[in-house]
Amino acid sequence: MATTDNDKGEDLIQATLAKKGYTEVSKLGEGGMGVVYKCRHADGGLRVLKFSRGDFESSEEGQALLEEGNQMRQLRHPNLVQIWQLIMTPTLVMLELEFLAGGDLHCRIHDPQGRPISSKILMIRA
Repeated sequence: MATTDNDKGEDLIQATLAKKGYTEVSKLGEGGMGVVYKCRHADGGLRVLKFSRGDFESSEEGQALLEEGNQMRQLRHPNLVQIWQLIMTPTLVMLELEFLAGGDLHCRIHDPQGRPISSKILMIRA
């Protein structure tokens, strides 16, 4: 069976996780910017790691993730996920983010059928 670029990218991510002291707990999602994992660090803490797709130096996704990371590191607010560090390798950009339990934002602001929950209900539930 032939190795695909996706397999090579996954291997690189797994090698980077191991090298940086992380163990993958679960894959949280994948999108246009890259792939997101819930991981356990060697210190025992849970983190969210977001990886760019492709080569950092030449990919739009890598550059966009780098810009996102730099902007997020400057923000401080109790209602925002904190970025702990931005790790760059020659072929990856990795954001280490605070892990917050309770599901993603979409699940918190939509009902089970995917319809938006009104702001009044949201305020009562919060």
